[in-house]
Amino acid sequence: MLPVLCYGDICADLLIPYGHALAAQHGSADPDKLTVRFSHGGSVANTAVTLARLGAPALFLGTAGQDAFGRALKAGLEQEGVDASLLALKEDSMTTMVLLVLDEQGERVPFAYPRFGASQHLISSDQIPEDILSRISWMHSSGMTLREDPAASNQLSLMRRCHEAGIPVALDVNARVEAIEDHTFARNIQAALPCCDLLFGSAVDELCPLAGESDPDYAAKKLLDVVPMVVARRGEQGAVVYTRDGVFSSPAYAVPIRDRVGAGDVYDGAFLSALLYGCTPQEANRRACAAGAWCVSHFGGRSGPTWAELKTILYQS
Repeated sequence: MLPVLCYGDICADLLIPYGHALAAQHGSADPDKLTVRFSHGGSVANTAVTLARLGAPALFLGTAGQDAFGRALKAGLEQEGVDASLLALKEDSMTTMVLLVLDEQGERVPFAYPRFGASQHLISSDQIPEDILSRISWMHSSGMTLREDPAASNQLSLMRRCHEAGIPVALDVNARVEAIEDHTFARNIQAALPCCDLLFGSAVDELCPLAGESDPDYAAKKLLDVVPMVVARRGEQGAVVYTRDGVFSSPAYAVPIRDRVGAGDVYDGAFLSALLYGCTPQEANRRACAAGAWCVSHFGGRSGPTWAELKTILYQS
């Protein structure tokens, strides 16, 4: 099986338990819950790790700084079985940091540093091997790298090449479109859609503004005019897969919530791995919802399950 090319962001996540700190002012607190934690992050990198944990080969292409964080992130991918040979660590760049401020329910507000010129936007054309199309089965990327060049233009070019060669392309919108006054991003995401075979997004926060509709169901069906398969993630309500042959929904799985960081990224990886192993979109959705549940019940965005762990959610009584 050829690997999924995962083109995109990798970063250092710093999880800040602000909600627990506020609660601690009014009573005793578990010191473990008040600790700022480092976690390996990046939406596409998280998806790559999930693919690898579920037995699907993943090839990561991106950039980070030649610093302690960058070296740790590359080593982390390799330890997970992801091919990190196309991850460039650049001397003149600082690895992107994302400060994830968590409330008491594990909901997070992310703050990226630096805001502009971050390392994931430095993906250059010379990082893309000439024979890349012969080495991959899918391409997966996200809107995170459609905001600035050179990463954005190189991503669009590679998506077009894959599409023209018959290599399926998946894209996670990965942006709160209604809150972003970024004309470059808006233009690039619209240019990317015709190259996509599969589009992932949050039903209300991403697909609705992308389609220019207020109703998530209508928005997803409208996007089917351009993309053959659209996945609307609905958080605690599960997810719905829209195809031109039918609509398939799966409820969320009930689990204790630790944090919600990376749940969508893990969902994407589990969905893609299921398709690679011949599952129907309906079964892929069920597995991906279970993987998302495993993620939110564990710490950090890299908490995608192995197949053995996934089965404990899928077949729980």
